[in-house]
Amino acid sequence: MRLFAAIVPPRAVLEEVARAVPSPSPSTDSAPPRRGLFRRSAGRGAHTSGRPVHVTAPNDELDLPDVDQMYIPITSFGNVTLGDSRKLANAMRAEAATWRRPEVRFHGGAALEFSGDESVWAKLTGDIDDLMTIGRGVPLVVQRLGFFVDRRQFRPWLSVGTITDHTTAPYLETVVAALDALEGEQWTVDSVWLMQRPPESSGPLEFLPMEQMPLAGH
Repeated sequence: MRLFAAIVPPRAVLEEVARAVPSPSPSTDSAPPRRGLFRRSAGRGAHTSGRPVHVTAPNDELDLPDVDQMYIPITSFGNVTLGDSRKLANAMRAEAATWRRPEVRFHGGAALEFSGDESVWAKLTGDIDDLMTIGRGVPLVVQRLGFFVDRRQFRPWLSVGTITDHTTAPYLETVVAALDALEGEQWTVDSVWLMQRPPESSGPLEFLPMEQMPLAGH
C-alpha cells in the first residue's frame, strides 16, 4: 500500500480558503497564456504528495480540489507492506504524542514556487516553528525505521488548485492577491494523519484516511 502523512485542517477552515479563490473574470479571458510569464518547470505532477482531486473551474483557468480531499502534505512513504505499516504507525503515534499543538491560520499565497510545481498555495501563519517541528519530525521517525521517505522539504502550505493549459498570468496574480488578503480563522493543529493512496481503479479519491494521531497538549 502507498502511504503518506498529512495535516488535515477543519472543514470550515478549508471551505473558507476555497471561498477566497476568485472565479475567472472576463478581463482575464483574453489575457495571453501564462506560459513563459511565470517561473515554472516542464513536466506535470512532480509534487504528487500534495496533488488534489481536480474539479475544473469555470473558464478552465484553475483545477480546483474537492474540499473533502484537501490536506497539507508532510511526506510520502512509498509502497509499504501491511506489517511495515503497523510498525510505521506505532512509531508515528508515539512521536506525535510529544509534539506541541500549533495555533495557525491561513494568510498569504504563492504559485509555481519550485521546480515542477503547478499549484497555487495558501500559506499558514502562526506557530510555524512548532509546525516545522512536525514537518521535520515525521520523516525522521520513518528514517529511523529504515523505510523510504520522500526527502522534499516540508512546506506549511495548502494547495488550492493547479494550473491548466488555459491559465493566465493575470488570473494567477488575482488568486495570489486574494490569498494574500485572506485573514483566515485561527485553528489548532491537533493531530497528524496517516493516509493511504487508493488504487488507480478507485476513481477520483486522492486518499483514504488510515489513522488520526493526536498531538500533545500545551
